[in-house]
Amino acid sequence: MYRSGDEYRESLRRCNPTVFVDGRRVESVADEPLLAPGVAGVAVTYDFALREDLAPWMRAKTPDGGTVNRMIAIPRDAADLLDKLEAVRLVCRETGCAQRYLGGDGLAAIYQATHRLDAELGGEYHPRLLAYLRHVHEHDLTLGLAMTDAKGDRSLRPHAQPNQDAYLRIVERNAKGIRIAGVKAIVTGAPYMHELLVMPGRAMTEADRDFAVCCAVPVDAPGLTIVARPAGRPAGRIRR
Repeated sequence: MYRSGDEYRESLRRCNPTVFVDGRRVESVADEPLLAPGVAGVAVTYDFALREDLAPWMRAKTPDGGTVNRMIAIPRDAADLLDKLEAVRLVCRETGCAQRYLGGDGLAAIYQATHRLDAELGGEYHPRLLAYLRHVHEHDLTLGLAMTDAKGDRSLRPHAQPNQDAYLRIVERNAKGIRIAGVKAIVTGAPYMHELLVMPGRAMTEADRDFAVCCAVPVDAPGLTIVARPAGRPAGRIRR
């Protein structure tokens, strides 16, 4: 499935995330002027994938013989990596920042990690990732990479933080799965993503096991609040 830039904007209107920009609650991310540069930038990645003249770079093959937007594809070889580099260059030339490529990088990292974990220890992490990847490709999603934690006291490991929310962690395990809490920072494009890829931002020890969590969270999931600055560089806000 390939969306257009306009279809991407419509998909954002169907979401209802809790987003604050400069302390003000945003009613519609897709229609918020302070977020317009970022939304427009991501929209370009959709429109470029629909252009036949850019197809060699903006579309990537999948193992089943299909194609998906290069920004959310898993590179298969060096040629794929070079094509993605060119795709990012093309988008950046138009927008200044490709943004969306980070989600694909995150998927590639999780792909490798889950494959190695299952090969070494057994388990079902990789099949879960493959199922999620099908979901991402089927709906042509834009993913934000939620890796950087707030960190708190950097001399202390995650489990030893006075404020446990300084690192995102698992706070409950039940029959439905897990419940998480904590803060992630510097999530590029967070307000206008479809889902956020939560990943650990550092190596964890056994004592930090509750902080070693990797999962996907819809941008409008209950309990999730996004506090953001305006996208791009609005007039008068450039720092020198």
